[in-house]
Amino acid sequence: MLEAISITEARKDFLPLIDRVEDELYRFMVTKHGKPVAVVINYDEYSRMVETLKLLEDGRLAREIYQGATEAEQGRLIEFVNSGDNGE
Repeated sequence: MLEAISITEARKDFLPLIDRVEDELYRFMVTKHGKPVAVVINYDEYSRMVETLKLLEDGRLAREIYQGATEAEQGRLIEFVNSGDNGE
């Protein structure tokens, strides 16, 4: 959930805002004069976003991900078999 909050409100209620972001995975868009200027998100969520962007920057990998998603949507799935499986 992305909730808009003015920079004045964010300044006044910064610690409770951080607690909500940390505990409840809220996201806040901070506005200044009605225009978005920043987003406050949970650090773990930010880290996942950065890792995803790094993966997508690799053109070959991005094409493979897109191709795999397309094949999955079409029902063309390949069963994964662990070659190191001893049947245990």
